[in-house]
Amino acid sequence: MKIRLIAVILLFFSIFYIFPVNIRGELTGIITISTGKASTEFLLHDLTAIVIENTTFIERIDLTLTIPEELSKYRDSFMINIYSTLNNKPDKLLRTYTGSKTISTVIPVSNKMFISIPLTDNPGSDIIPGTVLSSKVEASGFPLLLSVTPVMKGIPSSVLTSVFKLEIIPVLSNKGILNINVSNPSPENSYTIIMDGKEISDKKNIVLLTGIHSIKIESDYFRPFLRSFVIEKGVTTEISLELTPLLPTVIFESPAGTIIYLDGNKLNHLAKEGIQIEPGEHVVRIELNDYSLSKKFTVTSDKNYIISLSLDIIIQDN
Repeated sequence: MKIRLIAVILLFFSIFYIFPVNIRGELTGIITISTGKASTEFLLHDLTAIVIENTTFIERIDLTLTIPEELSKYRDSFMINIYSTLNNKPDKLLRTYTGSKTISTVIPVSNKMFISIPLTDNPGSDIIPGTVLSSKVEASGFPLLLSVTPVMKGIPSSVLTSVFKLEIIPVLSNKGILNINVSNPSPENSYTIIMDGKEISDKKNIVLLTGIHSIKIESDYFRPFLRSFVIEKGVTTEISLELTPLLPTVIFESPAGTIIYLDGNKLNHLAKEGIQIEPGEHVVRIELNDYSLSKKFTVTSDKNYIISLSLDIIIQDN
């Protein structure tokens, strides 16, 4: 008989929480949560909306309710209710909503009450003992509505005007977001981004664990790029990459004693690997003793060049 009674009670409470309920009251405050703590104040019967700007990093929100001293005289006389999945967006012109009860419990005889609302399947192990822990609320269940109401009649006016203080702290996951901004390279798609040793295609809203990461650019058209950066908890990090084009190389092959001019400038100490040169039209002039020769040539960014001067003796017979 006891087991059957318990089953009926559990079924009653499950139905109580699943089906939408009517919510009435005046919306007096909207508390917005991002990545830092926020606070507000309210009276009995007031509705307070809890809005989350971005749930990407939030694993749980911890509520601390500071209870007015006047309420300590009335044990088990006040309920705190928190509703989710509202039918309407909180608006100070509205007086009636429907929603699902996430929390409905008696306020303890204490100066503070702690409530935790998880947004993930793992609420964490750092919850304060004695905290009221709700079931998981999906991101789609926000915003929430919170109110404190008496469960008995005859509450004196001094209690009705008592001020409750509410502080909410978001508990963030060990993740952050990275956005990569690359200067307009030409040609398009001419580089590969390597993040922590793996090639990536997305450059926006990359979710990474907190800590040190590395980014590398590989390309046949731009100089190699390697950089380390730090991802902070709940922070969006912006990285701007300005790619430096790989300039074409010109190698000169000529006999000893040859003097070479490029665009009118004499070249000294020519390295075997050649020199870098801007794409476009250029003029080379080569002098060897009394012999001089000039020639125009055009350089493109995707090629390297060898400029050779060879002298030969041609013997012909008649």
